[in-house]
Amino acid sequence: MIGQHPQLYSFPELSLFRADVVEDLLIDPTGWLGSPSRNRVGGLLRALAQEHEGTQDEASIERALEWLTDRKDWSVAGVLDHLLAAVAPLTAVEKSPESSSRDSFLARMDAAYPRARYVHLVRHPVATVRSMHESWATRGWWRVEPSAFHQFCWSLWYFQHKRITEFGKALPPDRFVRFRGEDIVNSPDATLPALCRWLGVEASDRVIDEMKSPERSPYAALGPANARGGGDLSFLHRPALRSIELPARLSPPDEWMLDPWSVLMVLRLATELGYGAAPLDHVWTT
Repeated sequence: MIGQHPQLYSFPELSLFRADVVEDLLIDPTGWLGSPSRNRVGGLLRALAQEHEGTQDEASIERALEWLTDRKDWSVAGVLDHLLAAVAPLTAVEKSPESSSRDSFLARMDAAYPRARYVHLVRHPVATVRSMHESWATRGWWRVEPSAFHQFCWSLWYFQHKRITEFGKALPPDRFVRFRGEDIVNSPDATLPALCRWLGVEASDRVIDEMKSPERSPYAALGPANARGGGDLSFLHRPALRSIELPARLSPPDEWMLDPWSVLMVLRLATELGYGAAPLDHVWTT
């Protein structure tokens, strides 16, 4: 949505800052059990193909991979600088969730771009856990036992947003802002103008209408067979602005097997992030 603003340009998920240099993006760490590196660079290859050749087919993706492989010693910031130059004078938006999965990733990103602005997008923890399971459970690299998936995703929500929150506290107000995802997609006419004003870009009705058509992005679809992803798969399968659930209660369903202390931590953080208080009685009886 942000990338449809005429002054901005949104890349797919580049997942650059998990490494220092390009070579480390192209190989899996020892003992890695997650998504293979070839999948994780899908968004980056799509962006390179699009900016180099104006298309994303299997041939252009292979040439993008060759370009990237020839620059194994480049810093990841050097690759992003290359893409920034390609879309100039537009201001680029990069939205990789993986960039906030480690303190070191955030530090690397902030060191490379000390003037960058950050939009912290949050979502209700219960709805997030359900979405995570729907997205991940059928993937071949999923390694979490069914009985433990709620706990795994619940904890992931907490540590990811706690990490971002602490990161944001060290930044001045003009570099860090937070929005609830439900407000952005369920009430875009009310929330997008405020975001645009914070970014310092036009906030007219015409521009807001353009932002409500994310399906117009060149990355708003599945990529070719050799670079399918680069974004949320449910969106890539059905690219359109859709409302999302805002559960009536903050507390998790009683049937979820969760550590009571993790429940308490998530409820406290979710309240801090704008989701309101919830009764905590069940924490002590789970």
